Amino acid sequence: MGDFKKTLLAALGAGALALTLAACGGSDDDDGSNSSSSGNETPAATAGKVALDTAFGTGGIKPLPLSASAHDRFMATAIAPDGKIYGAGFITQGDDHAMAVARLTAAGALDTTFGTGGIASLNVAIGGKAAELARSVIIQSNGKVAIAGPVERDPAATGDAARDTDVAVVRFDSAGKPDATFGTNGVATFNVNTGRITTGTSFVGDNAWGMGGLAGDKIAVFGSTLGEGEGRTDTDFFVLGVTAAGALDSAFGDAGKVLVDGNNKSSDSPRNVLVQPDGKIVTAGYSNSGGIVRPVVIRLSSAGVLDSTFGANGVATAEVLPGVAEAYSVSLQGSDYVLAGYGRGADTAEKVDMIVYRFKANGSFDTSFGANGVARLDIAKEDDRARNVTVLPDGRILAVGSGKRDAANINGMIALFTKDGQLDSGFGEGGYVISDLGGPSDAWYGVALSPDKKFVIVTGYKGTNADSGGNDDAVVAKILL
Repeated sequence: MGDFKKTLLAALGAGALALTLAACGGSDDDDGSNSSSSGNETPAATAGKVALDTAFGTGGIKPLPLSASAHDRFMATAIAPDGKIYGAGFITQGDDHAMAVARLTAAGALDTTFGTGGIASLNVAIGGKAAELARSVIIQSNGKVAIAGPVERDPAATGDAARDTDVAVVRFDSAGKPDATFGTNGVATFNVNTGRITTGTSFVGDNAWGMGGLAGDKIAVFGSTLGEGEGRTDTDFFVLGVTAAGALDSAFGDAGKVLVDGNNKSSDSPRNVLVQPDGKIVTAGYSNSGGIVRPVVIRLSSAGVLDSTFGANGVATAEVLPGVAEAYSVSLQGSDYVLAGYGRGADTAEKVDMIVYRFKANGSFDTSFGANGVARLDIAKEDDRARNVTVLPDGRILAVGSGKRDAANINGMIALFTKDGQLDSGFGEGGYVISDLGGPSDAWYGVALSPDKKFVIVTGYKGTNADSGGNDDAVVAKILL
């Protein structure tokens, strides 16, 4: 632990929120917005204490390196019905990424009864370098664990073909071994479209992001691919239906897939998936159309049929902010949908703010939420971002991501909002906790509510500068409700 952290802990006391500084600064990584926290300044705290678990790690946060000297990150998390905790992402083997999922004990240690030393990994595209990683994880029946993400299509290829990517779903059994009943030796790969150079040196392949579990251990995978049609250079969303055996589900959508052009031949970026209790699939992503980035929410049945009662034939979008409003995640609040990401106004010189907003059950943008429909969190006129969101049992909203106290360092950030989009001043310092996870480019990415609804697990990583000689490490936090 560095001198700064020791000094901070000594000053705050053993019971304080460790590794935390929330005075007036914070931010994150790639767009732009400079507004102060609109409508969020000083609301009264909501009843019900929400706080980092000081008995977990150091002040609720625990570094969990999956490799002593190589890069590893957690990008997603899930909690099984029996309370077992999982974090998914990647580990590095040489200079090659491998998909990985770790199982954790209640105390946040690696569960050595799972995989090898608590980690199950599989290098799908050996020699494929850095495209391969798991961005999502779900728990299936009998404790089986599925992870999904992009992988290199042909690591042995040369030239542009070496840049093409496919979708991979990997399933492990409850002991952390590849499940031989799924795909080929536990791996199912899908080529949605052949990638190619679009403009300049830009290459577009298949990109997998979110995943949801369906009835009968079927899976829905959300991603994007090169748009179909002559001369297309933009991407479209897709949802794949995958059977319990790891094949495309012919009963889902059109021969196993649903293609959606989010904003009329604009570039569509997929993010996370929500599967409702009634089986409907809801996806969150965003599109850049005419220079304005808008969220795109898609709702379809468990059979892959777009829901005509939602938005425009199953697709909802809105100009949430006049410049950028990205959607990284979606969570159900009653019958409505809370989304989180980051955004800014029309001024391209602005830094981005962490944003949370809401769409109604029919797909319309809810302008009664926050201030004119948006809750914006800006720490220090730098970049702040949400990467995931969950709605707590009392309706409050927990957003996780990153924030910047200054221009040089990106730190993990967790924010708590009231059910209608005001910062909850009873959490952390005025509604948020910003934490140095150990590197100059840290972030929280995964969030999961426990089955008993008593705690939340957050996963992410200590991010290092690629030129610094250090290595990224996975990190986990626990929040008590």
